[in-house]
Amino acid sequence: MRVNTDGVLLGALVTPSNDKNILEIGCGAGYISMMLAQKNPYSLIHAIDIDSDTVAQANYNFRLCKWANRLAAYNIALEDYSNISHQKYNLIVSNPPFHLEGMKSINTKKSLAKHTNIEGINNFFAAISNLLVKSGELWIIISAKSYKTIISIAREHYLFPNKQINIKSIKTKSNSKVVVSFRKQITYPFDNLELVITNENQIYTDEFIELMKDYLLLKK
Repeated sequence: MRVNTDGVLLGALVTPSNDKNILEIGCGAGYISMMLAQKNPYSLIHAIDIDSDTVAQANYNFRLCKWANRLAAYNIALEDYSNISHQKYNLIVSNPPFHLEGMKSINTKKSLAKHTNIEGINNFFAAISNLLVKSGELWIIISAKSYKTIISIAREHYLFPNKQINIKSIKTKSNSKVVVSFRKQITYPFDNLELVITNENQIYTDEFIELMKDYLLLKK
């Protein structure tokens, strides 16, 4: 899979904290994991994905980067990993397959990567709750349309919003994506922020360029 805006946004927005153990769920080619390795120089990062081809690509990319000794990808489903792993994580990050509208797709692999259902979301948060240490943090990026459903299900697994960043692709439009961090403790009130990617003339905003300066070459 090619690098997408969602993944890059998520990797850039996660707050650097030098968490000892980090897990990326649904790693694809491993770009988010490498971004996290770049901003957290003392962390060990595991990445998992159910697609063997993308895991092979991720491990290839890891071997080529300067943080190779702190990165590893594994071909395993989240539920299976949660059941067998003895490792608990301080930080978990995922660009998850939470797309509740339109469950059918001609391309099977694309459908698997982008669509899920309520049971799948429940299983996702149950596994997260098991893998996350008590003081840990989960970061995900989701569609604005799915926000209320996902927040509600997360609460059932004692994962509560700690911070959210509403993403607008264009300043004049409503937000299409939301980056949310969760903790096992209730935070009230939690931070509710906004990030605008481009202005009315479809030129990158200064805040977006600043956010991406260590990862992408962008022009105004």
